[in-house]
Amino acid sequence: MSHINMEHPISQFIVDYFNWVFLGILALNLFQRRRGKGAQQKRYATLYIAIGVFLTYTFANGLIYFKLTEWYLAPFGVAIGLGAYMLRKWLFPFRIRCASCAKTLTFEQMVYRDSNLCDDCTPRIEEPQDAVEEETANGEAPSADDEETAGR
Repeated sequence: MSHINMEHPISQFIVDYFNWVFLGILALNLFQRRRGKGAQQKRYATLYIAIGVFLTYTFANGLIYFKLTEWYLAPFGVAIGLGAYMLRKWLFPFRIRCASCAKTLTFEQMVYRDSNLCDDCTPRIEEPQDAVEEETANGEAPSADDEETAGR
């Protein structure tokens, strides 16, 4: 911990604690990577969030180093907030409730599954694709639509 800087209390707080936030987000990202491709979208989201935290940390550190006023944090915060709003589809894919039945998801389902589905809804949603694959595997002829798309 650094000493309390009375000239830059907000920037000093960011410099003291955001490095731990950054490392925590990167650790979560590594755990997501262990799970495979099931959480690829969410893994990218944690990486983008970590980049935003790192930029904030770097900006606050620059304010302290160059002895600039903390009022520069306001437009920087607005810029980060506006960027987060514009990129919210990629930054915030995490849902608390199941996309199908609105049941509360577990932490593991929330963080490690891109589908945002609970265990009860996952097999139900994926059944139609499995049925089509089984039909083609059993030797049944594909429909005319399948033949047209295969020729393209």
